[in-house]
Amino acid sequence: MRQDVISGRKTAAPELARVEGSKAARVYAELRDAIISMRLRPGERLLEKELCETLGVSRTPLRDAILRLAQERLVTVVPSDATFVNKIVVDTVVEGQIVRESLELRMVALAAEFFDPALAADFELVLFRERKAAERHDNEESFMLDNSFHRLLCECAGFPHVWETIRNATGQLDRVRRQSFPLQDFHMQVLEEHQAIFEAIAGRDPDAAVRILKTHLNGNLRSLRVLLDRQPDLVELDPRSAAATLIPAT
Repeated sequence: MRQDVISGRKTAAPELARVEGSKAARVYAELRDAIISMRLRPGERLLEKELCETLGVSRTPLRDAILRLAQERLVTVVPSDATFVNKIVVDTVVEGQIVRESLELRMVALAAEFFDPALAADFELVLFRERKAAERHDNEESFMLDNSFHRLLCECAGFPHVWETIRNATGQLDRVRRQSFPLQDFHMQVLEEHQAIFEAIAGRDPDAAVRILKTHLNGNLRSLRVLLDRQPDLVELDPRSAAATLIPAT
């Protein structure tokens, strides 16, 4: 397996610098990003020996990383065989959406209530970089900055670690979000919605912030519908499930 498949370009693992510096954490961040971005595609077989050679680590940190990915339901480990990248499972996507809505709508209300003007420059920098990435149609950078904006919301609310809780519960949802940029040319829409959310929290208007963020997050399920329509081979859907009833119609 080529190193560039795992790591992509030099900025392909946007969360890497924020993860603890252990080998297992580094391997987890690189593999997770490769799965989210579809450089490692559903059904792809991950061989332990090959991954160890590619990533320059022993089996112990690799196995620790694979265990974390399995807990996020991004991979399936088949004993005495290999690890396989999972399809995008609709039930798990919607589950992640529910977790994210529940936590982040609370965060944005608190962010508006307790807005710290000292964070305004951080928001403005992210929004500036988002605009530049949108103008370039840079999918990797846009997705990274999307995460940076939402992480800032949690920080502004006074609960920065809530973002990690959200992230750990939304691996499958992140794959849908990442695909929304190239499939829907989503860059400017995301930027405009982020700008409106920032203006609401800077204006200390919790009701407006919650309303705008709720509409923004609902876009994830619309993106799931687009993915189902355009690339159904990537997605696993049980039409009888409760999750299937929450997906917007075509």
